[in-house]
Amino acid sequence: MVTGGSSGGSGSAAASGQCTITMGSDTGGSVRIPSALCGIVGLKPTYGLVSRAGLTPLSWCLDHPGPMVRTVEDAAITMNAIAGHDPKDQATTTREIPDYTAALTGSVQGLRIGVVKEYFSAPLDPEVETAVRAAISQLAEMGATITEVSLPLFSESQAISGTILMSEAAAYHRDLLARDGDKLTPSVRLRLEAGLFVTAADYLKAQQGRARFNFEMAQVFREVDLLAGPTEPVTAPPILATEIGIGDQTVGVTGALTQYTRPYNISGTPAITVPCGFSESGMPIALQLAGRPYDEATVLRAAHAYEQACDWRQRCPPI
Repeated sequence: MVTGGSSGGSGSAAASGQCTITMGSDTGGSVRIPSALCGIVGLKPTYGLVSRAGLTPLSWCLDHPGPMVRTVEDAAITMNAIAGHDPKDQATTTREIPDYTAALTGSVQGLRIGVVKEYFSAPLDPEVETAVRAAISQLAEMGATITEVSLPLFSESQAISGTILMSEAAAYHRDLLARDGDKLTPSVRLRLEAGLFVTAADYLKAQQGRARFNFEMAQVFREVDLLAGPTEPVTAPPILATEIGIGDQTVGVTGALTQYTRPYNISGTPAITVPCGFSESGMPIALQLAGRPYDEATVLRAAHAYEQACDWRQRCPPI
């Protein structure tokens, strides 16, 4: 089975205990996807909270570096070390950084958690839906208030993200493509070449769509503190699979795996994935929690409280 991507090596290294902390670069889900498929914790911070200096850019406005770890506490500890302004990255915030470990109270009492109804009308494996709904019910039993909310533009998030990503990636790597394109793998070269054909009008339309989506999400966050849903609609698919079946539908693997992750790259808001169960075949299932910009403290608080109330993190295969 695939470990996810693009930070699949980081995910498998942390999951197998080879290291305590690994880092990923999340442009469309590359921290959260492998974390979810490998059964670990992955945090995509708010855009600009963690410096991108030293990373090879893919998309200026969608790249988010973040930690991939075994526990939520490790994520909070890592954020204490890496969050904050860096003069080498002009997009990083200058705001004061809190102690994220102080937010790990073990309680969700009083938190308002929104469940996006569109998430459950998209293609979703029944085992995953059952596990995620059980996790949301667990949060309710722990004192959170659960409310159904709507993000109508969720269905457009893939197209918005894809256009922006392809265009910005092609712009950055244009010289590399012209000079050493024959050294790139066919799939990478194809994606970069496709980006060269995105017009300025297409890019502007995608950015306008992004602005509308972000306004829609900001309105939802006036009603709730967090959003909850699946990180992935399926468990880990087979290596080299290009399509997978979900119910009576056949969908592309890349589109499926980024279905629930890309919206939070568009919005730039923090999102964390935390284990919430296993399929009958033993594959990890994950819950995703997202919060307002720069409110990592609440995201970590809720994820940690849920993690402590369950024993999923302790169920590791012998390696």
